[in-house]
Amino acid sequence: MKRVRIALTYVLITYSIIFAVLYSLQTNLIFYPEKISDDYAYDLRLNGEEHFIKTQDGETINALYFEGDKSETILYFHGNAGSLKDWQYISQDFTSLGYNFLIIDYRGYGKSTGSISEKGLYEDAEATLKFLQDNKSINKEQVIIYGRSIGSGVATELASKHKTKGLILESPFSSLKKLANQKMPIFLPSLILKYHFDNLSKINKVSGPILIVHGSKDSLIPVSHAQTLHKHYTGKQKLLIIPGADHNDLNAFPEYHRALAETLTHFF
Repeated sequence: MKRVRIALTYVLITYSIIFAVLYSLQTNLIFYPEKISDDYAYDLRLNGEEHFIKTQDGETINALYFEGDKSETILYFHGNAGSLKDWQYISQDFTSLGYNFLIIDYRGYGKSTGSISEKGLYEDAEATLKFLQDNKSINKEQVIIYGRSIGSGVATELASKHKTKGLILESPFSSLKKLANQKMPIFLPSLILKYHFDNLSKINKVSGPILIVHGSKDSLIPVSHAQTLHKHYTGKQKLLIIPGADHNDLNAFPEYHRALAETLTHFF
């Protein structure tokens, strides 16, 4: 019995250490920001502009705006890794269809100041929507909010607070806690997770139509998350599951581009 007690003690100590490490390192385990120099030059040949947006809590957010010839604007919130150095090129999927397009680097990413927090990312989103209204004279009811992966949490929060033209969620999770519990159930991550991004509890506060796009073979966020959001939302919506697509390759599939062209034109 003594050996059993000693073994259990070691197991509990080890578990507690891992638990503490996961708590302290969770931001680094969720977010992979790339910092770039302030003098980095973006590719702005296609009607592009670089902007620096002030948030209400005093941070400066780096943004890229591409002007189109339609009245609608896509406000894009990107995934958890990289910076605008690479994400700038996603603009071509939308500017080729004639839409204005605005994308930001969250605080702690790229040239943006500050450190990452869930509340902070929501502040970034609010400042960005306000920038479109104040600096580009764009009515928010002509804004389609787009969130990819971790950006789905930012996009859903913003869309739940404002009446906009609609919301697009690409590879979303129903909540970060549920996803974390699926990935590491033995460590009960929902008990220590500082980041909630609870899309499921907010989605029915969104007033406009919602398009949800997900890959059937998504190895990072199971497609069941998109299906859960789809079943839960009571408003006008459309779910597109792209056969064979994983988490990071949806725009490599023709179905994705067809859906964008058709949905942006007719669904919204």
